[in-house]
Amino acid sequence: MFDLLTEALVPVVSNGKREPDPVTLPELFGRLVSDSVDAFPGLAAHQAQAWYQFLAQLGAIALHRAGRTDLPGASKDWRASLAELTPDCADTAWSLVVENASEPALLQPPTKRVDNFKLAAETPDALDVLVTAKNHDRKQAQATAAAPHFWLYALATLQTSQGYSGRGNPGIARMNGGLASRVLVDRRPSARWGPRIVRSIRMLLNRRSELLERVSDDLFRSDGGLALTWLQNWDTDVQLNLRDLDPYFIEVCRRVRLTTGPEGRIRALGLPANKTRVQARALKGNLGDPWVPINLGKGGQSSLTVSANGFDYRLAQRILFNRRELTKPLSLRELPGERGQDSEIHMTVLVRGQGKTEGLHERVIPLSYSVAVRLFDSDDEDDWDNKLPLAKLSENMVSLAGEARRVLRQAVLVYLQGPENPNFQRRDATPIVAKYDRAIDVRFFDSLFAAPTEGIDETSRRWQQFLREEAVRLANAVWSRTSPPSARREKARAKSEAVLYGGLRKHLPDAFPTQHSKERSS
Repeated sequence: MFDLLTEALVPVVSNGKREPDPVTLPELFGRLVSDSVDAFPGLAAHQAQAWYQFLAQLGAIALHRAGRTDLPGASKDWRASLAELTPDCADTAWSLVVENASEPALLQPPTKRVDNFKLAAETPDALDVLVTAKNHDRKQAQATAAAPHFWLYALATLQTSQGYSGRGNPGIARMNGGLASRVLVDRRPSARWGPRIVRSIRMLLNRRSELLERVSDDLFRSDGGLALTWLQNWDTDVQLNLRDLDPYFIEVCRRVRLTTGPEGRIRALGLPANKTRVQARALKGNLGDPWVPINLGKGGQSSLTVSANGFDYRLAQRILFNRRELTKPLSLRELPGERGQDSEIHMTVLVRGQGKTEGLHERVIPLSYSVAVRLFDSDDEDDWDNKLPLAKLSENMVSLAGEARRVLRQAVLVYLQGPENPNFQRRDATPIVAKYDRAIDVRFFDSLFAAPTEGIDETSRRWQQFLREEAVRLANAVWSRTSPPSARREKARAKSEAVLYGGLRKHLPDAFPTQHSKERSS
């Protein structure tokens, strides 16, 4: 039931309106190539990353196996390429529901028996990756009459991005531990689905040999490896070896089978697994994922783990510029035919914590071509000299922001707690410092990427001026709206001003026109 190769199951929005009829998977790829997909109705925000990477990997695998470098626009070509990936089981491998459990179903490995499987979910949203223990932010198990495409999105998200969620529920191999998350750092021509998918498929085809060079020798099979891991029987705790897999393999991390209940509704059955499906724990997620930055720490290379702070300006700066600590993902490199084109850097991740979800984080950074050539055209040592001024400037801007942040925090604490004996371990200044960080975050990359036009020195001066003005504005808000005890109010204000302006003058010298100019608050 629900064969994606032959049945129209995926709804799409085109030209601003939902199409009256859904499309098959081959038709969907054709529409993506022709850029006639605006959105996918029913696709939740946290599912978009997994669905995007699933389509990109699947498209690249199909074309590579077919020996094609072009992206066909005809659905019949896509159907032939996809069917060739499952020559022995094409009649079930693309179906959402296959009652014969010994046959593979889409993203569901075959098994000899299901009588020992337990009910895992009666609705697709109960199968998903979100941890919402108190049922507040997003209600659970609401899609009681869900159409098949809701199960498709939930299944793709679960199997390709889930982490550890208790005994018998292991996570995917492409993350640094069960409580980490799969990160996506991408370069895209626009936010539209078609151009994004097309570029990623081209990137995966174009960078395949580079990926194999980046990872350890013979980590994967260069050709002919298992690409769709749901085709492999999963009855025991025997793990899949990376040496038997294609470098772009699409994994399944849970033993799940969709079936139909008494009323004909789809439901999910599951069986715990004692080990991860892919034997890759020692690699800490460093599997050559072309969208994932790699940490180069003392403990060995590992895939980047994002905290609950998301992609703030400090982490984004490290990803783009700090080659001593991070290896930039291959997705950021220029492809043939992109010379002279502006683009965007897209970062997204669903941060997972212990027994909770710590937020869906996303950042989009506009990228002019004049800046892009200074960042991603090559990783060669000879070319890095051309990028070094911008890299050094970005590090300096982060450092200046950190110094100004500390000065503002100290000045606020002196005012709130009194100049005699302030306790700098207390958190009274946290809300103000958080506002300062948000203002810096909004301005950081716009200021940095102005450097190729206005020059390094002018960019640095403008940045220091911004940091000073924003710190003074926030301090003024504290001084005018918050009062310590009246007996020491004037003294506290005077000492706080001295701390603020003295510290800013010391760390932001270019923000003050003359050494003897005196700053006065309003």
